[in-house]
Amino acid sequence: MENKENPIFGRKIFFLNPSFVMEHFVLEHLKKNEYEVYLLNDIRKVKAVLCANPNSMLFINIDSEMSYSRWFNFVTSFSGLQELESIHIGLVSEKAGWEDREKFSANLDLKAGFIHIERKDDKLLNQFVDILEEHGAKGRRKYLRLDTRLQKDVSGYMSAAGRLYTFDVRDISSAGFAITYKKEIINLFQKNTLVRNLSLSVGRKSMVCSCIVFNTQLNPDGTAMSVLMLTNENPESSRNYIRNYIFEKYNAKMSVLINDADKDTASYSDPDTFSKLKVEARRNEEDDD
Repeated sequence: MENKENPIFGRKIFFLNPSFVMEHFVLEHLKKNEYEVYLLNDIRKVKAVLCANPNSMLFINIDSEMSYSRWFNFVTSFSGLQELESIHIGLVSEKAGWEDREKFSANLDLKAGFIHIERKDDKLLNQFVDILEEHGAKGRRKYLRLDTRLQKDVSGYMSAAGRLYTFDVRDISSAGFAITYKKEIINLFQKNTLVRNLSLSVGRKSMVCSCIVFNTQLNPDGTAMSVLMLTNENPESSRNYIRNYIFEKYNAKMSVLINDADKDTASYSDPDTFSKLKVEARRNEEDDD
């Protein structure tokens, strides 16, 4: 389903202290499917980072670092901060029994739910994807895109009629990229033209790409711009490399924000509300103890 309040440009997705299964199975799957995911390893930085990234999602591994009582107080504390009202929180656990899961789910506003990890399988991956889709994590984006106008390690060129032409790469995704160039060569990039000899350098890798010209236009400054889509002739390794490059740049920018973030000094130890919560009955006889 789609929530009418979901942001057009999607949501950043943070995972706090993810387990090995989460980091190396779930997160890798989400990255491959173009979700904007980040790791957080310091609870003291969480609130400051989220305040700087409204409309984000936060999945907390409650099996690590603190007791369930403290995690309960930590999540509860979000409700008193206007800056964090737009954050969608979900809890993740491999160890919590049915009673503890019920306490969290029934007494906290968990917009992203409570995910109990029972096994490493497609069902788990689909569960996460379903939640992210429901909350519009991608927005209208199908692919993560990086503005490369200030990136010195992204460039391109192509040869035609015995001449070499360079162009500037404006942005890039694992599906394609936009380039700007002198309008004198606009005839090389007419819409629906198949271009097979375009050389693209991204980071430390150079690749010869096969592309279809999706669109071409003249810019007000007298240059021209074309949007090129990678064809299926390109190896999957090239798309994976571009995607990983984009994540490296995204993470580098986020790391600066995390390093500069103010630390939360709250203890979250009192009151011990969680242990006093009652559950009426076991909801499902098949639940684990």
